[in-house]
Amino acid sequence: MRSSSKQCLTLLALTLATVSTTTKTTAFSTISPYIHQHQRNTPVTPLSVSEADDNFPSDSSSDPVVDVQSEPYEPTESENLVASILSDIPTTDDNEGGPAINISRETRSDINEALFKLESLNPTAENPTDSPLLNGVWSLRYAGGYDEDWALQSPTRQLALFLYSGGYSPGLFALRLASTLPKGLVETGDLEIAISREQPRIEAKIDVTLLGGASNSVVVKARLDSLSDVRLTETYESATVLDQSIDLPQALQYSRDLYVTYLDEEILVVRDGSGVPEILVRKQ
Repeated sequence: MRSSSKQCLTLLALTLATVSTTTKTTAFSTISPYIHQHQRNTPVTPLSVSEADDNFPSDSSSDPVVDVQSEPYEPTESENLVASILSDIPTTDDNEGGPAINISRETRSDINEALFKLESLNPTAENPTDSPLLNGVWSLRYAGGYDEDWALQSPTRQLALFLYSGGYSPGLFALRLASTLPKGLVETGDLEIAISREQPRIEAKIDVTLLGGASNSVVVKARLDSLSDVRLTETYESATVLDQSIDLPQALQYSRDLYVTYLDEEILVVRDGSGVPEILVRKQ
């Protein structure tokens, strides 16, 4: 009797355990039948790069695409004026390799009018004489001089103008020295005016090629001292022609005042004590 009761209890326990297990399995299968079926029937494959991008877009995928279009460059007013002035300056002159000097009255007037407009736009107007832009190698493109129509020509006229204006610039003086060399024996090059930090700050140089091919030069050196924000004093110190130093006569060891009326990265405009302009274009 006791043995029969134990068997009944054991059978009942097994039945309950089976029912409980079946219920759990059925419940899980009911909740996620798709997962089990998908795991059984579908092989697992890695996502491709394009699928990954679609499923997990980056932060930049929603950024707007900007179409950058280049716009034509518009020159500034000062650039237009400089271009106009340089186009008016004759490219050839009696002094080969030097600045334009003898030009027509009409051209001179056009240049002067454009210069007045350009000078009003001077980007270094506050203190041009102390600007580092003053240093460099320049080419003297234009020396205003005086109107050829106001008086009769005479042998002493150029000397009178020379003294009245305070003397030629070192560049023009170097050209004058170079012009005294025999044309059949030497060939002169372009005039360069170098302005440095150390005195003598100005060196006007013209390269000279001798008949046999040897190279030499004509050099004029001058001090350059700042007297105010816009005024400089230029004083001759020495001149050298074909390695021969020239002692300048006392009358030519002069100083002249210069007023810096326009200065930027490319152009330098100065006027002497009588207002005559000179235009220099930067080479280096």
